[in-house]
Amino acid sequence: MTKTVKIDFEIKSSNESGPICIAGDHAALGNWAPGAVNMELEDGIWKKTLDLPKNTWVEFKITDGTWDSEASISETDGNDNLRLFTEEDQQIQLQVEDWLSDESSVNNTIQGKVDYLGIRSYPGLRNREVIVWLPTAYLENPSKRFPVLYAHDGQNMVDHRTAFLNGDWRADETIEDMAKNKQIDPPIMVCIYNTKDRLEEYNDTKLGRRYLEFIVKDIKPFIDKHYRTKTSVEDTAVIGSSMGGLISFLAVWYYPNVFGKAACLSPLFWGKTTVDVEAWQMVENNPEHKLNAEIYMDNGTADLERKLMPGCIQMLRVLKARGYEEKKNLLWFCDEGAWHNEHAWAERLWRPIKFLYGK
Repeated sequence: MTKTVKIDFEIKSSNESGPICIAGDHAALGNWAPGAVNMELEDGIWKKTLDLPKNTWVEFKITDGTWDSEASISETDGNDNLRLFTEEDQQIQLQVEDWLSDESSVNNTIQGKVDYLGIRSYPGLRNREVIVWLPTAYLENPSKRFPVLYAHDGQNMVDHRTAFLNGDWRADETIEDMAKNKQIDPPIMVCIYNTKDRLEEYNDTKLGRRYLEFIVKDIKPFIDKHYRTKTSVEDTAVIGSSMGGLISFLAVWYYPNVFGKAACLSPLFWGKTTVDVEAWQMVENNPEHKLNAEIYMDNGTADLERKLMPGCIQMLRVLKARGYEEKKNLLWFCDEGAWHNEHAWAERLWRPIKFLYGK
């Protein structure tokens, strides 16, 4: 018997009269029939729960019940199919930006320049892709050196074609716009793709420690050798969301002489980082452990974000007890009503970027 997982789809859209439907490449998704799988409106959100085969890639779109109009889920996805890997039961939250006709076209050009480093390996870890994003300022100033931002879930940063559910963070656009407006000194961004071991690699586990070692001992030396980087602690930052927010914090915790800044978006500080200790408890229980990084934290208030909030509040408490001061070496932002997804993180990415690199 084929194993299945439950996928809860939730769609925000200005179209409250409906219909709104899911169409995809599986019988449960209507086999691409545009109006076969209708969603139901509940408290202003369109919802549908489907049983899909486990460990399978599926493709789908959101429609108005016909192929005359399809939902644009981000500013860059256009009419591309959304892709989902059904590894476990999960909640998929999407926000419709616009409705596109068949004639709609979208500019998918990545701003700046991307260097594709190919597949990189490290003992004890799965192989993964790593890309380097270079700001325009790097290309136009051949003698200048730049700070470096190491990004977890790197496939989600600049290219909707590789991003989860096609929703990239538009980091290239955000950084380029802020640099153009002289708000920041733009960084080089090293985008490290995740693997099937993401949950373990982004936690305080054996694989998590090895993953951080991989960045510090393999990736960073390579980047510093081949690119014009500023190599100091103050110029080396890390960023991630959800579990990526946790491993970003663990990076500055375990390598305070390497990473001087961390941006933790929607971090899972309530989860166990060792056998019986949560992240904030780890900090509270080790007052002598060196921790001098500048730290950005944020959180939404909807659904899963609401469950993460207590861990964030506890971490804020213990950091302040260690002498951290908000708007000096600590910044906290509560994004009222925001969900736990790429769209929400893309919308507020400018905040940690300004905190990390603002003039």
